[in-house]
Amino acid sequence: MQQLRDLIVSLEQEAASLQILGRVLTAEEDARVQAITQALPLLRQAVAFFPGPASGNNLITYKISSDRDRRLKSGARTACNFWNRFVAPRFSIVIRLGVFTANYSTTIARAWRPSMKDGVMYGRVEFNTKYLLMFDSNQIDGTIVHEIGHTLGFGWEDWMKLFDPATGAFNSQAISQLNSLGSMFVETDYGPGTRLSHWDEQRFDRELMTGFQDSGEYVLPVTIDVMEVLGHRILERLPGQASLHQLLSEVAQVQFTRQREAKTLDLDYFEETEIFEEIPHAKG
Repeated sequence: MQQLRDLIVSLEQEAASLQILGRVLTAEEDARVQAITQALPLLRQAVAFFPGPASGNNLITYKISSDRDRRLKSGARTACNFWNRFVAPRFSIVIRLGVFTANYSTTIARAWRPSMKDGVMYGRVEFNTKYLLMFDSNQIDGTIVHEIGHTLGFGWEDWMKLFDPATGAFNSQAISQLNSLGSMFVETDYGPGTRLSHWDEQRFDRELMTGFQDSGEYVLPVTIDVMEVLGHRILERLPGQASLHQLLSEVAQVQFTRQREAKTLDLDYFEETEIFEEIPHAKG
């Protein structure tokens, strides 16, 4: 996308330089100006349609569609604080949170495929009230943090270009962008929603972005750093492996100061998409 923006600037400069020559343009020069004039509106439309590089105006926020005892609202605030601490996203994100009740199900939460509208990415997650009322705040917060990680790119088009789906090993181009990917592997087992969209469970059990929820989860620096490869801007890097509980504690009381910017987003937008992930997944 930055290359497209650079092209627009280059064409604008070329057209301007031709038009201020102080002489009548040759037929070739005139045709060039006309071609540029016709192309620029289309290029600008393309930039407006597709999400561009990380911007300081973008943010991660939430919409509560239903809740129990304000537990989702509290968890959403902490989870958004977590990602807003580390990442300036290349598009704003609205995570829509709600509840469903399935007392005889082992599904903790379910997430739907994100959708894009007007340069804003919309994610959707619903919690089973059976577990929502049973879980402590760290379990709720961590689940929402995990799902926002997917909305930021884990499992989607740019992610899928980074590795060999047969082995889960990252390709040389991805490693050239982020050296630490050389020691990482993507999950190649289990079902849809787990396979190819998480770190490998066997090697990185209990890491935030593996496919199974565990106690005592941690975050590797590469989980933050890979966001740069996915097109976002890193605001803060982890110096080493960190306890997810500790990181959540550090951001839980942070005051969100961008309410005015959040209100400019269409928080009520909703699009029905297919289910992407159910937590937990059966191992087998």
